[in-house]
Amino acid sequence: MRAVLRRRVTAGVAVALLLTACGGAADPADPAGPTTPDAAPTTPDGGSGGEAPTEALPRSPFTGLPVSEDVLARPLLTVKVENSENARPQSGLDAADVVVEELVEGGITRFLVLFHGELPERAGPVRSARPVDVDLLSGLGPSGFAYSGARAEVEELLAAAPSIRVVEGVDGFFRDDVRRAPHDLYVEPATVLDVVRARGARPLVDIGWRFSEQVPDGALTCPAGATGCADPGAAIVIEMSAAFRTGWTYDAPAGVYRRQQNGRPFAVTGPGEIGAANVVVLATRHYVGASGYDETDATTTGAPALVLRDGRRYAARWEKPAAGDLLRILTPDGEPFPLKPGATWLHLPAAERMPEVG
Repeated sequence: MRAVLRRRVTAGVAVALLLTACGGAADPADPAGPTTPDAAPTTPDGGSGGEAPTEALPRSPFTGLPVSEDVLARPLLTVKVENSENARPQSGLDAADVVVEELVEGGITRFLVLFHGELPERAGPVRSARPVDVDLLSGLGPSGFAYSGARAEVEELLAAAPSIRVVEGVDGFFRDDVRRAPHDLYVEPATVLDVVRARGARPLVDIGWRFSEQVPDGALTCPAGATGCADPGAAIVIEMSAAFRTGWTYDAPAGVYRRQQNGRPFAVTGPGEIGAANVVVLATRHYVGASGYDETDATTTGAPALVLRDGRRYAARWEKPAAGDLLRILTPDGEPFPLKPGATWLHLPAAERMPEVG
């Protein structure tokens, strides 16, 4: 298997998915530079040892972290990853810039995983696409999308979207004989990225997200006199369905949130560990589609949201008026919400399943 060079620059945190906290939808082909964080960190040695000082590096549009010019110039690659019990532990999720958790049929969830700053050796298991993926990907222009196929009506929707689609049969897809089908399909992201680049995938230098190292004011607290209300920012449980509950607990020493699935720690293959700088919960409309499948509408002109960062929880709202628009996470006053630099995980539960404050 082709080895992949990991290129994430880890010096100093400077800016953090899916997809959000933006201050206006930017054209994916816009030549303007990437988002600049409120505070740009520097390396302790000022960038000595052959590396450029971090303040001289561009910022990732997906995490806000410093990246090299080579990384900034490569297209985004999105991979559809399974989350059934037979798919665990998955590969590559710990390297993702952004992960979106969405509900599919049977009450289970799947992940739309965005790779840009770091390319793991493998990602998967890879599974099929859903209409919500069209909503989420269409605002990201001609980026790469690796999946295992889809129903005919979903393929028609994807064909009209700007994504550069690739499925099994192109370079970079492989089957792992340790796993049983259909949980055995994986991709080598670096190889697949070369394929989609050759087919016209282009980089996104700015998706409108805004990031800040500074902890925002206005965090939620337990209502006066409330009983059973824990520290709202220390943990959260998101009821994606009656059978799938996603939990996050703040790891204060590391400054990130750790994921649980139905009350148990969520593992990935290899030595990595999932750590989300931001956990974002978006109230969405769920419906039964024409084919009888449970679907999620990832467009809205304004709906409630919750953001967790730095051990604090914030009320927010989100907007994505049409599939071709960027997803924006806003403060209650309509300003771009400042995400923490780093990885972001977004969750799309039905509005009636949104978590309470505590």
